[in-house]
Amino acid sequence: MIRCLLAAPSPGADDESGDVQYCRDLLAEPPPGVEYVTYPEAMDSGEIRDMPTFRRGVPLFRSPSAVVTASVRAGLHGLRRIGMLLPDPVHWWEIVGRFDLIHDHCFALHLSGRVPPVVTTDSAGTFWYWTAARGLGEKRVWTLLRRERRLAELIGYVHPTVTPDAAAEALYFVSQGRELALRLGIDTASVTTAPAGVPGAFEAAPLALDPPTLLFVARQFDIKGGPEALAVLRTVRSRLPQCRLLVAGSPLDDPVIDGVEWLGPRSRKELYEQVYPRADLFVYPTKFDCAPLVVAEALAHGIPVVAPAAFGLPDLVRTGTTGVLVEPGRTDQLADAVLALLGDPLRLRRLGTCAREDFEVRLSTGARNRLLSDAYARALAHPGHRVR
Repeated sequence: MIRCLLAAPSPGADDESGDVQYCRDLLAEPPPGVEYVTYPEAMDSGEIRDMPTFRRGVPLFRSPSAVVTASVRAGLHGLRRIGMLLPDPVHWWEIVGRFDLIHDHCFALHLSGRVPPVVTTDSAGTFWYWTAARGLGEKRVWTLLRRERRLAELIGYVHPTVTPDAAAEALYFVSQGRELALRLGIDTASVTTAPAGVPGAFEAAPLALDPPTLLFVARQFDIKGGPEALAVLRTVRSRLPQCRLLVAGSPLDDPVIDGVEWLGPRSRKELYEQVYPRADLFVYPTKFDCAPLVVAEALAHGIPVVAPAAFGLPDLVRTGTTGVLVEPGRTDQLADAVLALLGDPLRLRRLGTCAREDFEVRLSTGARNRLLSDAYARALAHPGHRVR
């Protein structure tokens, strides 16, 4: 049995985030022969210790090395506060317990003590987040990422985005992660692609078209393209008045729009049992994303996806085979694609069958676990490798 420290946002931190859901999915269905220990559990048991910091200007520990560590942490915090670095903090841990591996998902880690080989995973979404979601210029974001990489190399911490080459193995959810790594000057020899992985469907959506039903799922209604999904519906209903749109996930109040069924926040279990099986097409006009789990969930149910060819979506949706991807920002093209598929039930169901088959091969928890098992095995085959 491989005992693996899972350094990742854990359930209870932000239970609706994709990173927390990834952690929850790993714990629910780990690769065969792997036992995960979350970092809060390891903290509680004393198997990892947080390194010294300052509290009200006084070091918690008074040895010279502790003072240096606390000073460096305080300096990095100050640089992040004034925007000289990205705001993600570095976790400074001393590993006291015995672990065979550390699986680091999206955490920046400075490690000491009994440090085993490290495997990192990342959505490859840092660049998209700061440009598309937070509005920073591309040049500014690249400057921050390169600065973070130089500091990580200097101080010696592993960061799944900027120093994945410091780990024994690095995995990105989508292939664009390799492009990001190359642009940052990262050696990609140990970089591979592995999906986040989501559970298979309880039952496939029948795609009955009775009535034609579109589905949009997102907690963040605006940034994920909710207004654009409503615009698509208006266009489609001008030709197919019986078409409806299911909107799930948003905590916003129901706007009461003809043809829209506002379902509010739903758990994954509720989505799988009550929502996905009712849909004929998944419409997702997102304006920011990485490797959205809801798209993989729709494909798991055999629901073709119509979305922009942006972010990590081209890795998830095989246009013309499991859905249709259009130019980003082109709501008219989304509506045209929806009308074409709703008007051709045979093609719609053919895409649905391919979506479910492709999901099982590439995007399922089984596919994720096979690739993770391989990465873990490669890391363990070189036990002398530690974070560089």
